[in-house]
Amino acid sequence: MLYKLLNGAEFGKLAEKCVQGGTRLVALDATWFMPNVARDAFEEFKMPGVRIPQSVFFDIDSVKDVESPFPHMAPSLAVFNEKMGQLGLRTDDTLVVYDRVGNFSSPRAAWTLALFGHKELYLLNNYNSYRAAGLPLEDTTMDSETRFPRTVYESQVDHTADQIVSYEQIVEHVRNEDFASGKINLFDARANPRFTAEAPEPRKEIPSGHVPGAQSLPFGGLLLQGPTGTEDQKLYPESPEETAKLVNETIAKFNNGAQLDPKKPTVCMCGTGITGCIIKTALEQMGLNDVKLYDGSWTEYALRSKNDPTLLARG
Repeated sequence: MLYKLLNGAEFGKLAEKCVQGGTRLVALDATWFMPNVARDAFEEFKMPGVRIPQSVFFDIDSVKDVESPFPHMAPSLAVFNEKMGQLGLRTDDTLVVYDRVGNFSSPRAAWTLALFGHKELYLLNNYNSYRAAGLPLEDTTMDSETRFPRTVYESQVDHTADQIVSYEQIVEHVRNEDFASGKINLFDARANPRFTAEAPEPRKEIPSGHVPGAQSLPFGGLLLQGPTGTEDQKLYPESPEETAKLVNETIAKFNNGAQLDPKKPTVCMCGTGITGCIIKTALEQMGLNDVKLYDGSWTEYALRSKNDPTLLARG
């Protein structure tokens, strides 16, 4: 995996280790809400009683390719370095990424950080397990994304070529029937009714449906209920074996009993590149090594393919 999973109790141990070793530990709050949800992640971040100590706000809508017409496309290395510097982060920081929904947008943020080679990187599994462990939250108000002065963050690492699949590559695979034949696994993390076109997309200009040959793998099926038992408290399983069980059960449920072939190359996608990182993390957690992300996901694919019915599937 490109980053390590860390539960609430392990976070406390990591914090102690960083203090003893003289390493700065920074928590990155990457909370993000769907456009149709009337909540403001940054405004909530600033409030007392919600932030993990030493948190900064990692805005997924800011750390991206701002020139792309599609949401959340990965930034260039130069943009990434600039945004990390604006947050006052350093290349030798130990970073723990979380979101206050559970595991929703934080896997995308962790993937972005790993994409550009941040070494000491963890994904908190999850915010609610942290709270259940009785660990502290800040009781003060913040008025900005960061508490640190600006730095010069200089990564020289860029894994874009080996981690991201382009629209052109997806279309080539469709025309070669690489997905339909099972030569390459393509998993879509959206809710199954959007995949089958029984339900509309949240963005009205985008038709529902799926890439021909893709398999439905709704991200919610890969996460366990968290400690409070409420619907938004989602946890990755602790063991690779338990993760594999959930993955295979979910694939079989939505794809006529099909099972994952872990030896084949795998591509993950979703609506805009957020929840595709949830299933990518789960697949890597269970031991898959060759897993890439179609960053543009269904939003890019549907809009660019809408005039070619051979590239769109329903049902």
